[in-house]
Amino acid sequence: MLTPALFKQKSINFTVLMKNNWLLLLPLWLFIHPPVPLEGVVEQPSGKIFFRNPSFEDTPRASAVPKGWHSSTPGSTPDILPGAWGIEFAPQAGNTCIGLVVRHDGTTEDIAQALAEPLDADACYTFSINLAHVEQYVGFNQPARIRVWGSATRGTKGVLLTSSPLINHSDWRQYQLQFLTKESVRYLTLEAWYGPGVIFKYNGNILLDNCSPIEKCARA
Repeated sequence: MLTPALFKQKSINFTVLMKNNWLLLLPLWLFIHPPVPLEGVVEQPSGKIFFRNPSFEDTPRASAVPKGWHSSTPGSTPDILPGAWGIEFAPQAGNTCIGLVVRHDGTTEDIAQALAEPLDADACYTFSINLAHVEQYVGFNQPARIRVWGSATRGTKGVLLTSSPLINHSDWRQYQLQFLTKESVRYLTLEAWYGPGVIFKYNGNILLDNCSPIEKCARA
């Protein structure tokens, strides 16, 4: 006869058996159904901080920010090329790149991103980016450069970290940008800017594509 005590003991034994079998089957389950990473999260190999959407991939269109990025200046957004404003310029990597402009009234365009990991204070960092210039950009035809800003909060440019040379060539060239951080940086902004020493502002453009991961560098 199955007494209450015996029934309880059998129930405990069954529970223990199921738990042990589950532990044995768990590695097989994880092999067949690996965990899915959260959307927008980029795994960071040791020593490198990867940009989300580093080559600015998205649907070509004017006045739009590609996925994974935002603008630090409301109402002043980049163009996703080729195709926007009838500009046909082949990207350096992937299917699209972005164009930023500077204007004669002193306003400029920029693009920013929250980094997957903050940059340490008082450290040296470097990353590369491909840059080019379009000779005919709906009237914004003069060459420009980019300035790199770092901040702790979204929507502010923060501290100027470094800048590129004036980009006056119509082919893609890779530039290595190196900078020192004075404080922790959570947001990085890439801003179009005028040539060095310019007194009178003008209409110009610069194209960006294919950012490398950010890495620490040896201090000079």
